[in-house]
Amino acid sequence: MIGKEIVSEDIVPVSKVKEILSNRAEKIELGYEQGISLDYANKFSKMETEDAEKAILELTEKLPRLKRENIIKIVDIVPEDKKDIEVLFSKERLILDEEEINSIIEIIAKYK
Repeated sequence: MIGKEIVSEDIVPVSKVKEILSNRAEKIELGYEQGISLDYANKFSKMETEDAEKAILELTEKLPRLKRENIIKIVDIVPEDKKDIEVLFSKERLILDEEEINSIIEIIAKYK
């Protein structure tokens, strides 16, 4: 990988990865890793990119205690009930109360 460097880095939802790689596949032939990533994104993307971005913005506004990584994880997994959210945060130091969990479920249900 001579001459290649990381220009910028950002955490994005799987739906955005799908969009980026699909656009790139139309222009050039994807490498092996990119092809596998596109296949994964096609299989596991549960929201459209626009809906995912709206959900991320709304979660960020309503739940400022959550880190961006956690919000992206929520949008990628699309939890349906309290137990799903508890599993997502089982290894985090952050403990969500009932009101926050219900907010997450409502927001995700709106965009799924």
